[in-house]
Amino acid sequence: MDCNRTRTGPETCPTLNLTCKEPLRLVGGASRCEGTVEAELRGEWRRVMAYDLWDLEAATAVCRGLDCGSAVSTEKRRGSDSKVWSVRTDCVKKKSSVRDCLYDYGSSNSLLQVICSDSVRLVGGRSLCSGSLQIQDQSLAQSWAGVCEGALDRRGAEVLCRELGCGAPLLQGALSPLGQTFHCEGNESKLMDCNRTRTGPETCPTLNLTCKEPLRLVGGASRCEGTVEAELKGEWRRVMTSDLWDLEAATAVCRDLDCGSAVSTERDTGLTVKCGASALTV
Repeated sequence: MDCNRTRTGPETCPTLNLTCKEPLRLVGGASRCEGTVEAELRGEWRRVMAYDLWDLEAATAVCRGLDCGSAVSTEKRRGSDSKVWSVRTDCVKKKSSVRDCLYDYGSSNSLLQVICSDSVRLVGGRSLCSGSLQIQDQSLAQSWAGVCEGALDRRGAEVLCRELGCGAPLLQGALSPLGQTFHCEGNESKLMDCNRTRTGPETCPTLNLTCKEPLRLVGGASRCEGTVEAELKGEWRRVMTSDLWDLEAATAVCRDLDCGSAVSTERDTGLTVKCGASALTV
């Protein structure tokens, strides 16, 4: 209201809807979409730390606030001692905004690192590895656009799933609204690195893509029972948990492996799960 204004008579017009970017940034990474999380509050930029559980679902709010696509990986690390903002993870998951969930914590050596995909994301799916494919392109003025069925072959789908930190694709397809056809060799690190053929805009069905979760069960009598291992940033490790682990949690592992419901599970030095593949409902 300090700005100069031109006043005119009353008029009927559409109401303005405005979206401001979150006051967030990722520093020290290879691009603006990866690095250590910093936030600005009351005019001061500080590193962000999480006292409670911090996971990919929470990191997704950071990526979304930066307009960076899907969260690929995240971790807590230790750095130099400095003043930090602390973030309430449950608040982020509920409100989908980091700024609304910050408070002054004082000094800490804890930090959060997040890697987001630069210009691809899956939205509206039941997990971070499934949903409708959207791309971001400089020619679209940084807006996100849905990708249509028809122009992404299996090699392209494999590139995309790998870029998102997921397993092999279960579905394929894709022609974007701009008529971009992706020609991937299969060894590209990002989908947008693939050669593309551009044609005029068109209306087409949106691609829904599902990538396998990067999970496996090892040491059992079949692929649907054994010790839980997961792949993150190219490395497979055994999975363990310090909090509650029950059949409901184990069912998520079985579901992601397309193995039906969990029959039994144990927690010792690692997690073992037995799924009932024969109970799978089609």
